[in-house]
Amino acid sequence: MNELRYADEVRRSSAYRSIAADIDRGEFSHAYFIRSEDKDAVDTLFTLIAMKAYCKDGCGKCAECHKVLVRSKPDVKYLAEGNENFSVAEMTEVTEDAGMTAFEGGRKLYFFKNFENLADAPQNKLLKTLEEPFEKVHFILSAASTATVLPTVLSRVKQVVLAAFPQEEVKNALIKDGVPPDRAERGAALSQGNLTRAREFAVDEDFSRHVSEVTDLLSELKTSADVYRFVKEGIFSKERIDRTLSMFELVFHCVLSFHLGRPMALSDKADAVRRIAEMYSVAAVGEASDAVVTCRARLKANCNATNVADYLLLKLVEVKYKCRS
Repeated sequence: MNELRYADEVRRSSAYRSIAADIDRGEFSHAYFIRSEDKDAVDTLFTLIAMKAYCKDGCGKCAECHKVLVRSKPDVKYLAEGNENFSVAEMTEVTEDAGMTAFEGGRKLYFFKNFENLADAPQNKLLKTLEEPFEKVHFILSAASTATVLPTVLSRVKQVVLAAFPQEEVKNALIKDGVPPDRAERGAALSQGNLTRAREFAVDEDFSRHVSEVTDLLSELKTSADVYRFVKEGIFSKERIDRTLSMFELVFHCVLSFHLGRPMALSDKADAVRRIAEMYSVAAVGEASDAVVTCRARLKANCNATNVADYLLLKLVEVKYKCRS
Protein backbone atom coordinates (compact mmCIF):
# COMPACT_ATOMS: atom_id res chain seq x y z
CA MET A 1 0.00 0.00 0.00
CA ASN A 2 1.40 3.40 -0.98
CA GLU A 3 2.04 5.94 1.75
CA LEU A 4 0.16 9.20 1.31
CA ARG A 5 2.21 12.20 2.39
CA TYR A 6 0.54 14.56 4.87
CA ALA A 7 -2.73 12.57 4.86
CA ASP A 8 -3.55 13.30 8.52
CA GLU A 9 -2.94 17.03 8.16
CA VAL A 10 -5.00 17.37 4.99
CA ARG A 11 -7.83 15.25 6.43
CA ARG A 12 -8.09 17.80 9.25
CA SER A 13 -8.30 20.71 6.80
CA SER A 14 -11.60 22.53 6.36
CA ALA A 15 -11.30 21.96 2.59
CA TYR A 16 -11.35 18.17 2.93
CA ARG A 17 -13.94 18.14 5.70
CA SER A 18 -16.27 20.32 3.62
CA ILE A 19 -16.09 18.11 0.53
CA ALA A 20 -16.27 14.89 2.58
CA ALA A 21 -19.42 16.22 4.28
CA ASP A 22 -20.97 16.91 0.87
CA ILE A 23 -20.28 13.30 -0.14
CA ASP A 24 -21.74 11.95 3.10
CA ARG A 25 -24.91 14.02 2.62
CA GLY A 26 -25.30 12.85 -0.97
CA GLU A 27 -24.57 16.39 -2.17
CA PHE A 28 -21.25 15.76 -3.92
CA SER A 29 -21.07 18.74 -6.30
CA HIS A 30 -20.49 18.24 -10.00
CA ALA A 31 -17.54 20.67 -9.76
CA TYR A 32 -15.20 22.13 -7.13
CA PHE A 33 -12.49 24.74 -7.43
CA ILE A 34 -9.73 24.38 -4.82
CA ARG A 35 -7.47 27.38 -4.34
CA SER A 36 -4.02 26.67 -2.92
CA GLU A 37 -0.33 27.20 -3.73
CA ASP A 38 0.58 24.10 -1.71
CA LYS A 39 1.30 21.46 -4.38
CA ASP A 40 1.91 18.53 -2.01
CA ALA A 41 -1.23 19.28 -0.02
CA VAL A 42 -3.32 19.54 -3.20
CA ASP A 43 -1.99 16.19 -4.44
CA THR A 44 -2.97 14.60 -1.15
CA LEU A 45 -6.35 16.32 -1.10
CA PHE A 46 -7.14 14.98 -4.58
CA THR A 47 -6.32 11.43 -3.47
CA LEU A 48 -8.35 11.72 -0.27
CA ILE A 49 -11.38 13.03 -2.19
CA ALA A 50 -11.12 10.15 -4.66
CA MET A 51 -10.89 7.57 -1.85
CA LYS A 52 -13.88 9.14 -0.09
CA ALA A 53 -15.89 9.06 -3.34
CA TYR A 54 -15.54 5.28 -3.64
CA CYS A 55 -15.19 4.22 0.01
CA LYS A 56 -17.63 5.43 2.66
CA ASP A 57 -14.85 5.98 5.19
CA GLY A 58 -12.03 6.83 2.76
CA CYS A 59 -10.11 4.31 4.82
CA GLY A 60 -6.98 4.03 2.68
CA LYS A 61 -6.89 0.26 3.31
CA CYS A 62 -9.62 -1.38 1.22
CA ALA A 63 -9.39 -2.52 -2.40
CA GLU A 64 -11.12 0.61 -3.73
CA CYS A 65 -8.78 2.93 -1.83
CA HIS A 66 -5.79 0.89 -2.97
CA LYS A 67 -6.77 1.37 -6.62
CA VAL A 68 -6.98 5.12 -6.03
CA LEU A 69 -3.62 5.19 -4.26
CA VAL A 70 -1.78 3.34 -7.05
CA ARG A 71 -3.74 5.22 -9.74
CA SER A 72 -5.26 2.11 -11.27
CA LYS A 73 -8.88 3.28 -10.91
CA PRO A 74 -10.07 3.71 -14.54
CA ASP A 75 -12.75 6.25 -13.67
CA VAL A 76 -10.33 8.65 -11.96
CA LYS A 77 -8.38 10.91 -14.32
CA TYR A 78 -5.58 13.33 -13.39
CA LEU A 79 -5.14 16.10 -15.95
CA ALA A 80 -2.76 19.01 -16.63
CA GLU A 81 -0.31 17.87 -13.95
CA GLY A 82 2.85 19.00 -15.71
CA ASN A 83 4.02 22.23 -17.30
CA GLU A 84 2.51 21.42 -20.67
CA ASN A 85 -0.20 23.52 -22.28
CA PHE A 86 -3.60 21.83 -22.20
CA SER A 87 -5.20 22.27 -25.61
CA VAL A 88 -8.78 22.61 -26.83
CA ALA A 89 -8.44 19.23 -28.55
CA GLU A 90 -7.42 17.60 -25.26
CA MET A 91 -10.31 19.28 -23.45
CA THR A 92 -12.67 18.03 -26.15
CA GLU A 93 -11.50 14.48 -25.44
CA VAL A 94 -12.17 15.06 -21.74
CA THR A 95 -15.69 16.40 -22.23
CA GLU A 96 -16.55 13.58 -24.65
CA ASP A 97 -15.18 11.02 -22.19
CA ALA A 98 -17.24 12.58 -19.40
CA GLY A 99 -20.39 11.78 -21.35
CA MET A 100 -19.56 8.08 -21.58
CA THR A 101 -20.62 5.40 -19.10
CA ALA A 102 -18.17 4.81 -16.26
CA PHE A 103 -15.99 1.72 -16.64
CA GLU A 104 -17.07 0.43 -13.24
CA GLY A 105 -20.58 1.81 -13.33
CA GLY A 106 -20.18 4.41 -10.58
CA ARG A 107 -18.79 7.90 -10.34
CA LYS A 108 -16.25 9.45 -12.69
CA LEU A 109 -13.75 11.96 -11.30
CA TYR A 110 -11.61 14.41 -13.26
CA PHE A 111 -8.87 16.20 -11.32
CA PHE A 112 -7.32 19.28 -12.94
CA LYS A 113 -4.11 20.58 -11.39
CA ASN A 114 -2.64 24.00 -12.30
CA PHE A 115 -5.93 25.11 -13.82
CA GLU A 116 -4.71 28.70 -13.87
CA ASN A 117 -2.34 27.73 -16.71
CA LEU A 118 -5.17 26.83 -19.08
CA ALA A 119 -5.86 29.32 -21.85
CA ASP A 120 -9.34 30.78 -22.28
CA ALA A 121 -10.23 28.47 -25.18
CA PRO A 122 -9.92 25.13 -23.32
CA GLN A 123 -11.59 26.69 -20.27
CA ASN A 124 -14.51 27.71 -22.47
CA LYS A 125 -14.63 24.19 -23.90
CA LEU A 126 -15.12 22.80 -20.40
CA LEU A 127 -17.73 25.42 -19.56
CA LYS A 128 -20.63 23.71 -21.38
CA THR A 129 -20.02 20.50 -19.41
CA LEU A 130 -19.97 22.49 -16.16
CA GLU A 131 -23.23 24.21 -17.15
CA GLU A 132 -24.95 20.94 -18.13
CA PRO A 133 -23.23 18.33 -15.93
CA PHE A 134 -23.51 14.61 -16.49
CA GLU A 135 -24.87 12.48 -13.69
CA LYS A 136 -22.21 11.08 -11.34
CA VAL A 137 -19.44 13.03 -13.12
CA HIS A 138 -17.36 15.35 -10.96
CA PHE A 139 -14.66 17.87 -11.88
CA ILE A 140 -12.22 18.98 -9.19
CA LEU A 141 -10.09 21.91 -10.35
CA SER A 142 -7.19 23.45 -8.46
CA ALA A 143 -5.13 26.59 -8.92
CA ALA A 144 -2.83 28.85 -6.95
CA SER A 145 -4.92 31.85 -7.97
CA THR A 146 -8.20 32.69 -9.68
CA ALA A 147 -6.66 35.60 -11.59
CA THR A 148 -6.52 33.79 -14.95
CA VAL A 149 -9.62 31.64 -14.47
CA LEU A 150 -12.68 32.70 -16.42
CA PRO A 151 -15.44 34.21 -14.23
CA THR A 152 -17.96 32.03 -16.06
CA VAL A 153 -16.04 28.92 -14.94
CA LEU A 154 -15.85 30.16 -11.34
CA SER A 155 -19.59 30.79 -11.33
CA ARG A 156 -20.27 27.11 -12.15
CA VAL A 157 -18.13 25.54 -9.43
CA LYS A 158 -18.15 25.33 -5.65
CA GLN A 159 -15.09 27.24 -4.46
CA VAL A 160 -13.02 25.87 -1.59
CA VAL A 161 -9.83 27.32 -0.05
CA LEU A 162 -7.16 24.94 1.22
CA ALA A 163 -5.93 27.17 4.02
CA ALA A 164 -2.40 27.44 5.39
CA PHE A 165 -1.51 24.88 8.06
CA PRO A 166 -0.52 25.86 11.62
CA GLN A 167 3.26 26.10 12.10
CA GLU A 168 3.40 23.41 14.79
CA GLU A 169 1.38 21.06 12.59
CA VAL A 170 3.75 21.67 9.68
CA LYS A 171 6.76 20.93 11.87
CA ASN A 172 5.27 17.69 13.17
CA ALA A 173 4.28 16.64 9.64
CA LEU A 174 7.87 17.11 8.46
CA ILE A 175 9.28 15.15 11.39
CA LYS A 176 6.82 12.35 10.69
CA ASP A 177 8.01 12.43 7.08
CA GLY A 178 11.59 11.81 8.19
CA VAL A 179 12.97 15.36 8.37
CA PRO A 180 15.34 15.95 11.34
CA PRO A 181 13.64 18.05 14.07
CA ASP A 182 15.96 21.07 13.74
CA ARG A 183 15.43 21.20 9.97
CA ALA A 184 11.69 20.67 10.43
CA GLU A 185 11.60 23.61 12.84
CA ARG A 186 13.33 25.83 10.27
CA GLY A 187 11.13 24.70 7.40
CA ALA A 188 7.93 25.22 9.37
CA ALA A 189 8.98 28.68 10.56
CA LEU A 190 9.69 29.85 7.02
CA SER A 191 6.83 28.13 5.20
CA GLN A 192 3.88 30.44 5.93
CA GLY A 193 1.84 27.28 6.48
CA ASN A 194 2.69 25.75 3.09
CA LEU A 195 3.74 22.09 3.42
CA THR A 196 5.47 22.00 0.04
CA ARG A 197 7.52 25.10 0.78
CA ALA A 198 8.29 23.87 4.30
CA ARG A 199 9.83 20.66 2.99
CA GLU A 200 11.81 22.56 0.33
CA PHE A 201 13.32 24.87 2.94
CA ALA A 202 13.88 22.05 5.44
CA VAL A 203 15.79 19.69 3.14
CA ASP A 204 17.75 22.35 1.22
CA GLU A 205 21.40 21.66 2.07
CA ASP A 206 22.35 25.01 0.57
CA PHE A 207 19.57 27.08 2.14
CA SER A 208 21.61 29.77 3.89
CA ARG A 209 23.83 30.48 0.87
CA HIS A 210 20.82 30.57 -1.45
CA VAL A 211 19.03 33.11 0.73
CA SER A 212 22.20 35.22 0.89
CA GLU A 213 22.48 35.17 -2.90
CA VAL A 214 18.94 36.56 -3.18
CA THR A 215 19.36 39.22 -0.48
CA ASP A 216 22.69 40.32 -1.99
CA LEU A 217 21.10 40.59 -5.42
CA LEU A 218 18.19 42.67 -4.11
CA SER A 219 20.59 44.96 -2.25
CA GLU A 220 22.74 45.52 -5.34
CA LEU A 221 20.07 45.66 -8.04
CA LYS A 222 19.79 49.39 -8.65
CA THR A 223 19.05 50.02 -12.34
CA SER A 224 18.13 48.12 -15.49
CA ALA A 225 21.84 48.19 -16.38
CA ASP A 226 22.44 45.71 -13.55
CA VAL A 227 19.96 43.19 -14.93
CA TYR A 228 22.26 41.68 -17.56
CA ARG A 229 24.92 41.01 -14.91
CA PHE A 230 22.54 39.25 -12.52
CA VAL A 231 20.44 37.35 -15.03
CA LYS A 232 23.43 35.13 -15.78
CA GLU A 233 23.85 34.14 -12.12
CA GLY A 234 23.61 30.45 -11.25
CA ILE A 235 20.54 31.01 -9.08
CA PHE A 236 18.57 31.52 -12.29
CA SER A 237 19.70 28.29 -13.94
CA LYS A 238 17.02 25.93 -15.19
CA GLU A 239 17.73 23.62 -12.25
CA ARG A 240 17.60 26.29 -9.52
CA ILE A 241 15.16 28.95 -10.67
CA ASP A 242 12.05 27.42 -9.11
CA ARG A 243 13.73 27.28 -5.69
CA THR A 244 15.09 30.79 -6.25
CA LEU A 245 11.57 32.10 -6.74
CA SER A 246 10.66 30.55 -3.39
CA MET A 247 13.59 32.42 -1.84
CA PHE A 248 12.36 35.70 -3.36
CA GLU A 249 8.90 35.03 -1.88
CA LEU A 250 10.43 34.36 1.51
CA VAL A 251 12.62 37.48 1.49
CA PHE A 252 9.76 39.74 0.37
CA HIS A 253 7.55 38.27 3.10
CA CYS A 254 10.25 39.20 5.63
CA VAL A 255 10.54 42.70 4.16
CA LEU A 256 6.78 43.14 4.57
CA SER A 257 7.02 41.88 8.17
CA PHE A 258 9.75 44.46 8.81
CA HIS A 259 7.56 47.27 7.47
CA LEU A 260 4.64 46.13 9.62
CA GLY A 261 6.74 45.70 12.75
CA ARG A 262 6.17 41.95 12.91
CA PRO A 263 8.71 39.22 13.76
CA MET A 264 10.76 38.12 10.76
CA ALA A 265 11.26 34.47 9.84
CA LEU A 266 14.82 35.22 8.67
CA SER A 267 15.96 36.76 11.94
CA ASP A 268 19.62 35.95 11.15
CA LYS A 269 19.32 38.06 7.97
CA ALA A 270 17.80 41.06 9.75
CA ASP A 271 20.40 43.56 8.51
CA ALA A 272 20.01 42.47 4.89
CA VAL A 273 16.22 42.58 5.16
CA ARG A 274 16.39 46.07 6.66
CA ARG A 275 18.54 47.29 3.74
CA ILE A 276 16.08 45.85 1.23
CA ALA A 277 13.13 47.38 3.10
CA GLU A 278 14.72 50.82 2.65
CA MET A 279 14.51 50.31 -1.12
CA TYR A 280 11.13 48.52 -1.35
CA SER A 281 8.04 50.15 0.13
CA VAL A 282 5.01 48.11 1.17
CA ALA A 283 3.40 48.82 -2.21
CA ALA A 284 6.58 47.77 -4.01
CA VAL A 285 6.71 44.51 -2.04
CA GLY A 286 3.13 43.76 -3.11
CA GLU A 287 3.91 44.31 -6.79
CA ALA A 288 7.20 42.43 -6.52
CA SER A 289 5.40 39.45 -5.01
CA ASP A 290 2.90 39.53 -7.87
CA ALA A 291 5.82 39.50 -10.31
CA VAL A 292 7.17 36.32 -8.68
CA VAL A 293 3.75 34.67 -9.12
CA THR A 294 3.80 35.68 -12.79
CA CYS A 295 7.25 34.14 -13.14
CA ARG A 296 6.00 30.84 -11.76
CA ALA A 297 3.17 30.85 -14.31
CA ARG A 298 5.65 31.55 -17.11
CA LEU A 299 7.87 28.68 -16.00
CA LYS A 300 4.87 26.36 -16.01
CA ALA A 301 4.12 27.53 -19.54
CA ASN A 302 7.65 26.40 -20.52
CA CYS A 303 9.17 29.86 -20.79
CA ASN A 304 12.97 29.91 -20.88
CA ALA A 305 14.52 30.35 -17.42
CA THR A 306 16.74 33.22 -18.60
CA ASN A 307 13.75 35.09 -20.05
CA VAL A 308 11.83 34.59 -16.80
CA ALA A 309 14.77 35.93 -14.78
CA ASP A 310 15.10 38.90 -17.13
CA TYR A 311 11.39 39.72 -16.68
CA LEU A 312 11.63 39.43 -12.91
CA LEU A 313 14.67 41.65 -12.47
CA LEU A 314 13.40 44.36 -14.82
CA LYS A 315 10.08 44.30 -13.01
CA LEU A 316 11.79 44.64 -9.63
CA VAL A 317 13.71 47.70 -10.82
CA GLU A 318 10.47 49.18 -12.14
CA VAL A 319 8.32 48.63 -9.04
CA LYS A 320 11.05 49.75 -6.67
CA TYR A 321 11.06 53.23 -8.20
CA LYS A 322 7.41 53.42 -9.17
CA CYS A 323 6.31 52.72 -5.59
CA ARG A 324 8.77 54.90 -3.75
CA SER A 325 7.17 56.25 -0.56
